[in-house]
Parts: sequence; C-alpha cells; structure tokens
Amino acid sequence: MEILVFGAGSMGSFFGGLLSVRHDVTLIGRKDHMDAVRTHGLRITGKTVRLVRPRTATRIPTRASPDLVIVATKSYDTAAAVQSLRAFARTAVFLTLQNGLDNADILARTATRVVAGTTAHGVMYLGPGEIRHAGLGDTTIGAWNEVGEDAVVRLRDILDEAGIRTRITADIRSELWAKLVVNAAINPLGALAAVPNGRLVQDPDLRRLLDDVARETASVARAAGALVDVDDLVRRARLVARRTAANRASMLQDLDRGHRTEIDAITGAVLREAERVGMQAPVNRVLFALMKAREAALLQPR
Repeated sequence: MEILVFGAGSMGSFFGGLLSVRHDVTLIGRKDHMDAVRTHGLRITGKTVRLVRPRTATRIPTRASPDLVIVATKSYDTAAAVQSLRAFARTAVFLTLQNGLDNADILARTATRVVAGTTAHGVMYLGPGEIRHAGLGDTTIGAWNEVGEDAVVRLRDILDEAGIRTRITADIRSELWAKLVVNAAINPLGALAAVPNGRLVQDPDLRRLLDDVARETASVARAAGALVDVDDLVRRARLVARRTAANRASMLQDLDRGHRTEIDAITGAVLREAERVGMQAPVNRVLFALMKAREAALLQPR
C-alpha cells in the first residue's frame, strides 16, 4: 500500500515508521526532521526499538498516488492540510488520529472517504530523526464518511500487522469523546505543572485535580450524547497517565519548544460543548484560561 503521512511529528512518525516496514510510506514534515530521517533513518526508542527508513519529503511529491493518507498535523492545521491534499480527496482513504472532536468533519468536507480514530500511545519527539515510544496504548478506528466495512477491516489489519494493536468500533464519536476526556485531564495539567504524566497520579493533589477534570468532561460528553461511563473514564485517565508515566504530554512538549498548543481543540472543545448543552464546566474553564495565558506569554514577541 502507498501511504502518505502528512504532518509527521512524533505520532505521525511513529505510525508511519512502523507501517514503512511493509508498505511504501512517505513522511511529510519539517525539514530538519525529514533530512535526518532520510540520512540516518528514523530511530524509535523506548517501548518499541526500531530503526526504519520511510521515504521523506517536506511537500507532497508530484508523483504521489496514495491509497491511504494519515493526517497527523496539529488540529488547528487540519483545514489547511486537507486543502493541500485535495488531489487525493476522491481516490485515497483519509485517516485522522488527531486530538479533538472536529477533525473528521473537517476532512469530510473535502475528502470522500474518511476514517476517524483514537490512539493512547505516548510518543515524544526527541530531536531530528528520533522519537521515543514512552507509553503503550490502544488504537481504535471507525468509519466516518463513505467507508465500507471491508476498507475499515483492511486498515485495522494493516495497523495490527505493523505492531499497532487496533480495534474497530461502530460508535467512533463516543470514542473521540472518551479520548477527549483523557486528553483534557492529562494535557493541560501536565503542561501547567511542567511534569511527566506519571506525576499526575503520584502526587495526591494533582491526582484529585485530574479526577475532577475527567469527571467534569465525561459529564459534558454524556450530556452531548456520547455513550460513556463517567467513573470508567476517570479510571481510564489515571491508567493512561500511569502507562505513559515517562511521557511529557503533547501540550508540555509544545510549550517546551515555544509552539502553539492544542488547548482550543481539547479544553476549548469541552467548553464549547458544555455551552451548547447548557452546562457549566468550571474546572476546564480555569485550566483553559491558565493555558491560554501561558501560551500567549511564550508566543508574544520579545
């Protein structure tokens, strides 16, 4: 299978790198990272140890004809990404594993066949050409738009063969909500406290706050129609933090590099849905305000 990974940072490189062992994979990403992968290969350390050599590019190759496009950009770049990929909108299956609730809908405005998914793997970008698989997690996919069961099963099998254990769900929207609950609990807290995920469950005060965020977000999810269990998602947030104990949450990695975070797509999505269903989400609102202030302080010109 010919596969394009558009936005190959940490997670995109992880998926694309493992898939490249059996498939023709092209990673599209930042020049320094792509140059290093092209010259020395992609080094994966941690829970998975591999050296793989996918193709690399900083822009879409003119002769590309992918069967599968994995969109792995930050959520705020999804709309621009799908416009760049519109040449494949009718021929390729598009897969999103991004954070947030809206990415699959944004892709489906342009792409005909869309699969949405979630993954709980923890991956850190260490530097050009190297990522660390810091925590194991499950991956779930489901049809979103104009994708038949056979195509979803084939995609599941391809991911399984690459060593990425994957299951199929008929209710991917509820799975997206479940992932959002975990992300809303771990990402802002890890970023604001500037600690690895494991500290969020080791420190009693941080653990109570993680539980509060997860419970509040899961309650919003239920009110929005997601079929989720509030207590189960509180436990899941703790479990993911433990499984990815050495990982620095993606928002913290963004702050470390002075980059924009996905706070709008994660906590912002919770607040927008809470407002839509007439609920209050005070804990999320505090975290959102603090993260926006932290982000603005980093990004403003000095």
